[in-house]
Amino acid sequence: MANITPIRDLKGYLGPDQVQKLMDSASNIRDELLVRIPWRTGIRVSELIAIRIQDIDFDNRAVFIKVQKVRRKDGVVQERKRVVPIDRGTLNMIEDYLEWRKQFPYRGDLLFPITRQRVNQIFWKLAKKAGIGEIGDPLVSKRRKLHPHHLRHSFAIHCIKNGMSIDRLQKIMGHQSPATTSVYLQYSLNDLHEDYDKVWDDE
Repeated sequence: MANITPIRDLKGYLGPDQVQKLMDSASNIRDELLVRIPWRTGIRVSELIAIRIQDIDFDNRAVFIKVQKVRRKDGVVQERKRVVPIDRGTLNMIEDYLEWRKQFPYRGDLLFPITRQRVNQIFWKLAKKAGIGEIGDPLVSKRRKLHPHHLRHSFAIHCIKNGMSIDRLQKIMGHQSPATTSVYLQYSLNDLHEDYDKVWDDE
């Protein structure tokens, strides 16, 4: 664990049941997808609201996330993208959502023509409805209100707990350094300690 920046709050994430409660609290398919896509892909909220319909490869189950623009030595500017896998169930929901939103006047190519601030508001509303008050350990975290970034952490932790390798998780999340991704190993270690202490609780 050398050279790994520790995460202070080892409880600052949602479990699968909590995420499902958030989705079940949505009153429309758009709000449900605003939760499901970050949970199933680990993308940032800024990346979520930047997705264009043409960035989604329905056949190959992938989303192309624009990372940044880079200038080559010859002066040509290119967009860097990373490919993020996505499950068929979420893709089916996206197709249903695109049909649902035809009732509204927007005809652009953004998947979610919405601001970051509005996404935050929707998350707070869903959290309140789902009975999720605060996230994390009150002893180490001052700001514990649910934020979309909690789903990015939750995705990473869920992947680690279920055996995904650090290098593959790094590629999906778009971290430049494996050390950034390796911080999520702490969550698995924390779970091991909890299980270990239960075994030796009486000793």
